[in-house]
Amino acid sequence: MKCLVKEDVTKDGMTLRTDVPEPELGFDDVKIKVLATAVCGTDKSIYSSANNEGIRNEMQRYITNGSGYKPIVVGHEFCGIVEKVGAGVGRDHWRDVPEHLLIEPGDYVTAEMHLSCGHCMLCRTGNEHICTQVRVKGVHLDGCFAESVSVPYKNVILLGKDGDQSRIPKRIGALLDAFGNAVHTVHEADVRGKSVAILGAGPLGLMATFLCRDYGASRIYLTEAADVDRRFALAREFGADDCFDVTKGSEPLYKSVEKHEIGANGVDIVLEMSGSPAAYTDAFKIVRNGGTVILLGIARKPLANFDIANAVIWKSVTVKGIFGRKMFDTWETMLRMLRCDRFDLQNKLDKIISAKNYALDEYEDAFGALASGEEMKLVFTPNGKQK
Repeated sequence: MKCLVKEDVTKDGMTLRTDVPEPELGFDDVKIKVLATAVCGTDKSIYSSANNEGIRNEMQRYITNGSGYKPIVVGHEFCGIVEKVGAGVGRDHWRDVPEHLLIEPGDYVTAEMHLSCGHCMLCRTGNEHICTQVRVKGVHLDGCFAESVSVPYKNVILLGKDGDQSRIPKRIGALLDAFGNAVHTVHEADVRGKSVAILGAGPLGLMATFLCRDYGASRIYLTEAADVDRRFALAREFGADDCFDVTKGSEPLYKSVEKHEIGANGVDIVLEMSGSPAAYTDAFKIVRNGGTVILLGIARKPLANFDIANAVIWKSVTVKGIFGRKMFDTWETMLRMLRCDRFDLQNKLDKIISAKNYALDEYEDAFGALASGEEMKLVFTPNGKQK
């Protein structure tokens, strides 16, 4: 099949392959024809891995016995049509599953691509998303920048029976992994009636912006350093009150925020969505004493000289890290939201995505457009360019 493979983590780029066998179908697996697959910030890091020690180490984390890096198919955000189900999946094995939830060939689906062990203490206490043995398809195992992908049945999310895409079109279906990150982050923050600073106006920061507005944040600040005119225009449309270009300005960000948060000397909640070392510094300066910092962005390298005493302890700041989506609570929440017209979420998400759908053959142009800032989020259509 045709797919994008990371051949060597010490070098930038990916390789378009046409000789990779289609994925094997395990006993409890579902094989899915990929309709659309979105590029994530992690995929951008994988593409530019030569100078990214963090992603190189992560992609090699489960390699043992000195065997070296094993090339994998990249990609973990997608939607598609079920082609086949394994021998352990189906009506004969899942008699108690309601008809409208049974996943069968021809159904329109997506999937949670974090594969948990199912046995550790975390998995057994409702915390599969932080399983100590979690493996991510597209990072540790073959992913979905391909014509087909195989996923365990328990991880498959039904979007429409018999291929029905009327409620969630494929451009949106391909984004649900990323949207789930934003939903998880904002839910953990509990922004109701709070002042919120969102650091980073990339796709996740913009998603967090309209979620914070819909969830009742009192005031929303947003920061960005690149492509600010376009991103800030969208942010204001999505509900941001104040936008700051962190490359400009005559005073530090925290001074600007303090002018609005009189008496509190900072915001109630900071959502760090960028992974920029400078943003981490800003996050703990602009949060008020007793406030909360939620961390989703991942820095390329470990932060050096972080002053935990002044930044966290003496300010009594609550800090929480976010990894992926809660399995499968976040999925149920966001699917209910997307199927409801009240918040116009699908239209907002579509404005973040490139108008053009890319074929896998155009991957170099696609990643170039992302690196230059021409695009924020884009979608591949591995089985042919489609509208």
